Amino acid sequence: MSTSASTLEPRLRAVRADSPAPVLRQHVAADPVSVPAGDRLREILCETLDRGDRVPAGHATMWRQFLHLLEQQRNDPRSTARCAVLANLVAVAAFDEPADHVATAELADQLGTPRLVRLQHRASTALETDPLLPWTSATVRNLRAADIAARLVAAGHAPQAADDIAKACAGVARALVFQDLDPDRTTDQVTSVLQFLNLVERGSIVEWRDQLGMVAASPWGPYADHLLLLARESEQPEVLAVVEAAIEECREWCRDQERDQVAREIRHLVAVSGSSQREFAARIGTSPSRLSTYVRGTVTPSAAMLLRIQRASRSLQHPSARVIHPGR
Repeated sequence: MSTSASTLEPRLRAVRADSPAPVLRQHVAADPVSVPAGDRLREILCETLDRGDRVPAGHATMWRQFLHLLEQQRNDPRSTARCAVLANLVAVAAFDEPADHVATAELADQLGTPRLVRLQHRASTALETDPLLPWTSATVRNLRAADIAARLVAAGHAPQAADDIAKACAGVARALVFQDLDPDRTTDQVTSVLQFLNLVERGSIVEWRDQLGMVAASPWGPYADHLLLLARESEQPEVLAVVEAAIEECREWCRDQERDQVAREIRHLVAVSGSSQREFAARIGTSPSRLSTYVRGTVTPSAAMLLRIQRASRSLQHPSARVIHPGR
């Protein structure tokens, strides 16, 4: 499923004499970086710029847009992480080399996968000109390729380290697909194994998001089961594993949305009650710290506790229901 530049052997494009890449490279190398791990972020950016003379012909437009975006950011001291993430996104799509996968794993470790993926999503939005996001799609495919660990071992990495890097890359790719998921958007459902395999192997990230959005709308519903059936009928264990992981991710995504919705409702109920969190906690028979976990969404209350919170909020909205403390 990988579309690596080494296997496709595309024609290479020489950098034009007036290319801004060398100037940008000099600027990046000379510019002091004040953010944590800034030196490594700068290295990732420079390592991408250093390969400007062997950009595959099919990625020439992406490369020019990449340089244009860097030029816009060159005088912004806060842009180091954004530019490094952009460079890594371009490198994975255009070169797909072991060093690029290592850089992705390092970025995930330094920035945290959620922040990295948010920056990748913003970078892809600025970089892409095609609404099907072909370069971002190539990045996802390359980060999820089954042979990443083997390629890393061949490049000199220890097997366990190579496996850890491959898992980190797959996690980033999965999170990037889920970054713009819309469960309210519907599209044509996949009906055959052939159509399913074509989607997996040649679909765009937009098409994957559309299909997963329908699963996310009802992750325990019949369409999720249908996709699992098609994956089993494909007789490709790797594809089945990807679909199982994606559906479980949809279910977790749905759980997160439900937890956020419950937390928002509790915050609203406490706010309209007119009481403090301490007073409200006493009214529902729990501690202020426990109520705080409900309000923040770090803990989801039981159904019985949620009903108690609703009743207490309604009751406290009536002045006669308030407790009169001695001395007040």
